[in-house]
Amino acid sequence: MTTYVRPKRWTGPVRARNDPEQYNDLADQWWKPNGPMAGLHWLAAARADLLPPADRPRALLVDLACGAGLLAPHLVDKGYLHLGFDLSAPALAQAAQHGVCAVRADVLRIPLPDSCADVVVAGEILEHLPDLAGAVSEGCRILRPGGLLVIDTLAATRLCRILAITVAERVPGGIPRGIHDPTLLVDRKALVRECARHGVQLTLAGLRPSALDLLRWLAGRGETVRLLKTSATAFLFQAWGVKKLDNG
Repeated sequence: MTTYVRPKRWTGPVRARNDPEQYNDLADQWWKPNGPMAGLHWLAAARADLLPPADRPRALLVDLACGAGLLAPHLVDKGYLHLGFDLSAPALAQAAQHGVCAVRADVLRIPLPDSCADVVVAGEILEHLPDLAGAVSEGCRILRPGGLLVIDTLAATRLCRILAITVAERVPGGIPRGIHDPTLLVDRKALVRECARHGVQLTLAGLRPSALDLLRWLAGRGETVRLLKTSATAFLFQAWGVKKLDNG
């Protein structure tokens, strides 16, 4: 049995909350399954479960804030052209190494024409943006009618602030302190409302870690943690929906 050595508490630079430079500080951690990016690997696997195989050759999947391309291994057999946008140059270089067509761009100003994407994925990015309405508008703008929008993010609740910030930032080997700004956590009703304005009716489901997997991982005896769906969306949640056709 392989034993995975858990890292010690993050000792990198201390930056302002939600400073994008934190991701450059973590550039060498993206693909370490037991490092501070571990939760993003678990989320990428859960996100991929919502993605059906492409329904046409070279269907375009746009990955907003793709980071180092953690979704890419889960798309190998699904037939998509994987186009990723991010602001971190070191992360994008790693994404390209994993088969992502990686482009440096702001997800609030996506350099793509309207209705070009078959799938738009926004994984763990909305809780970092000051303009939820603008991000939703851009994601829905590039999505073709009949295309799929997939989101995972953190809810604007007291429970989430406690778990994702107060607790998670103190777990040895967990996320760096300051990675999230509690004022930017996502209002679920606002998200549903904004997506509906752009023709996407969302379904929401919560995510929770498998307790057994998490205990094994914390003990250094497991490489990954399965995220299981739950009806409770007050912490970590997924949202997905299809953009309505032009004829309604």
